[in-house]
Amino acid sequence: MNKPIQILFIINPISGTVKKSGVEKLIKKHLDTDKFNPVIRYTERPHHATEIAQSESTNFSIIVAVGGDGTVHEVGLGLIHTNTILGILPMGSGNGLARHLKIPMNTKKAILVLNTFKAKKIDTVKINNTHFLGAAGIGFDAHVSNLFAKSTTRGFFTYLKIAVQEFFSYKQKEYKLSYSNTTTERKAFLITFANSNQYGNNAFISPNSIIDDGWFSLIILKKFPLYAAPILALKLFTKKITTSSFVEEIKVKEVEIHTPSTDLHIDGEPIQTISPIIMKIDPLSLNIICNE
Repeated sequence: MNKPIQILFIINPISGTVKKSGVEKLIKKHLDTDKFNPVIRYTERPHHATEIAQSESTNFSIIVAVGGDGTVHEVGLGLIHTNTILGILPMGSGNGLARHLKIPMNTKKAILVLNTFKAKKIDTVKINNTHFLGAAGIGFDAHVSNLFAKSTTRGFFTYLKIAVQEFFSYKQKEYKLSYSNTTTERKAFLITFANSNQYGNNAFISPNSIIDDGWFSLIILKKFPLYAAPILALKLFTKKITTSSFVEEIKVKEVEIHTPSTDLHIDGEPIQTISPIIMKIDPLSLNIICNE
């Protein structure tokens, strides 16, 4: 009989909109214990998931992030360039990377995906002194993410409410981009750096992105009149945003961006940064369980 695979679940008890109180029961009920030997740990503070993943990566074949994109980001950071495989039980507000990998939003079904143990290598993107897995960005969405993080309520509608409130007062900014021996300037409302194809909630900001092709995309959105917002929203949710006249897509392997703003979001989590922002693709640097 084969020895059970060691699998660690790192649960963020406060991420997203979904309560985690029943997760342990679901894991015990639906995880194939003939195949896996599960251990469960809870995070106690910001960045704790990265610390746990780094310290336990040699002890477990799979480490599962239980939470939202921020939790997935933290666990993933601890596993880049290791042999340990990242798993996801999506329980956050957006779940962008999980959706890209076609992992079900239903927790029981996501556990059953773990049972299949189907893994592949994906790219990550080195950004200054850290990495992102799915998407990062500067401009309006980073500004909104910063306000969203300070909000007392979570979820898509809270995010949408903040975005609508801030839209009128936010001014687009001038950015200098250097890539592929080219230096150019762009006025932009926001610039998304997309390794995966969506923000989350099936909002496809970069529908052409492939997560293991050695490239990432710059999605540059110009300021648009309010009357264009419903059309842009429709395009965003129907994988057609890059057909808009307000959007430019540039595929790169590395880029340097000089920005007047210090707001940046990485996998949905707001941070403060300094200019320039330097990014480079890190090909096939993370092992991950998928449902593709």
